[in-house]
Amino acid sequence: MSKLLTNQISNYNDNGPVEVKDGINVASGKPLQVAGASGTSGQYLKSTGSSVAWTTFPNIPAAQVNTDWNATSGIAQILNKPTLATVATSGSYNDLLNTPTIPSAQIQSNWTQSNSAALDFIKNKPSLFDGQYSSLTGAPSVPATLNDLADVNIPSPSDNLYIKWDASSNRWIQGSGSAGISNIVEDATPQLGGTLDANGQEIDMGVNNISDAGVGNWNTAYSWGNHANAGYLTSDANTTYSQQSVQDNADVKLRLTDSGGTNDDIKITAGTNITFTAVGSSGFTINSSGGGGSGATVTTDDTAPSSPSDGDLWWKSDEGRLKVFYQDPNGSQWVDANPPLASTSINNGTTNGTNGISTTTSTSGANANAIEIKTDNNSASAVRWRFTPPGHLLPSSNADYDIGSAEYKVRHLFLSDNTVYFQGDFLKVAQHNSGGSGQSPSYLIPLSRLKAALNASSSFDDFKNAILAITDA
Repeated sequence: MSKLLTNQISNYNDNGPVEVKDGINVASGKPLQVAGASGTSGQYLKSTGSSVAWTTFPNIPAAQVNTDWNATSGIAQILNKPTLATVATSGSYNDLLNTPTIPSAQIQSNWTQSNSAALDFIKNKPSLFDGQYSSLTGAPSVPATLNDLADVNIPSPSDNLYIKWDASSNRWIQGSGSAGISNIVEDATPQLGGTLDANGQEIDMGVNNISDAGVGNWNTAYSWGNHANAGYLTSDANTTYSQQSVQDNADVKLRLTDSGGTNDDIKITAGTNITFTAVGSSGFTINSSGGGGSGATVTTDDTAPSSPSDGDLWWKSDEGRLKVFYQDPNGSQWVDANPPLASTSINNGTTNGTNGISTTTSTSGANANAIEIKTDNNSASAVRWRFTPPGHLLPSSNADYDIGSAEYKVRHLFLSDNTVYFQGDFLKVAQHNSGGSGQSPSYLIPLSRLKAALNASSSFDDFKNAILAITDA
């Protein structure tokens, strides 16, 4: 063994490093100094770019775990938890302290309750109007007799008298025995065509003349004239009608003719594609020429007719629905001609019966009363998906059907704070662009496996090698 006894070694090239070809062995208990310092236990040499320096390793915290409020020991225990009242975790009103007293439920008040100590007694009730006129305040006086009127003066009324206006006193006064007005006797048996007797004055109703036995014909005396031609006292005998229909160019009239020959017409106007034929006394015929004069057409197809006319029919074969082309003032559209009654189950199939949506008829098991979706892939017709009563969407068989594709992707997948489950040790992901082939899948390494590899490694190199040992599928 040779020794180099010197406290400094310098390269022949000033400021150049000293090359140690065979390595340096630092004997146990001998210092290795950098810039005059030996460093402390656990430190390592780290390059500063121009030299080296002693450096302390950073503190790496232990693996974190979810804390458990209910844990009383172990790493998941939460230290220094505050003492909570029961209501803090139960949320129950009954667990509150110092709660106010809530009065018992109130009952309906009773208007007629007179006991002021009763709960249903209504205080400070207003006095209500009894409905009597005499109870009103400020009401005007109502005259009891004619004499209570300001302009009437009849001090001692008696039978067979009348009242008359007296201009000199500007009042109504009592009158008697004047102008043949008193002692009017009413005919006990008046009738048309006879005479009415009024105090000896005859009114002849038979010839529509009014005559007076004392003064002659009132028609002459009072210039009333003979009103027989006016028909005031005659009856209309036109109570019998005949009916017929009359052509009026393109329209038709419903005509009523009375026994006097007077016509009353009701006109019916022909609309678009409507004509009237066989118009006569017994009625008429209404003809529809929808669809351009060739009558309404019925088209059977999955697609609506390209140039429909008002009234055309269309059997939508993929739905099994009859529709009519309807034109209103705001536009035209196809509407269902036979809307179905309310159904208690779902059952909608195509014409070949191989696709559809239906409910299961079973009453027990996982798929009881589920909604099933059935499709035909040209080789087999079968149920593919089920909506189960709890609301889950499940495939009918394991690992056979996808959600989305490379061309039609699901835009976003929103999940609550739950788990994405997969079968096997690893979850695989791969890129698959639209129109291209899917790349080879790669593993997503779960955190639990990383922790297991870390705990099994004695050094970083062991940990790295453990990760590299995990191969893709």
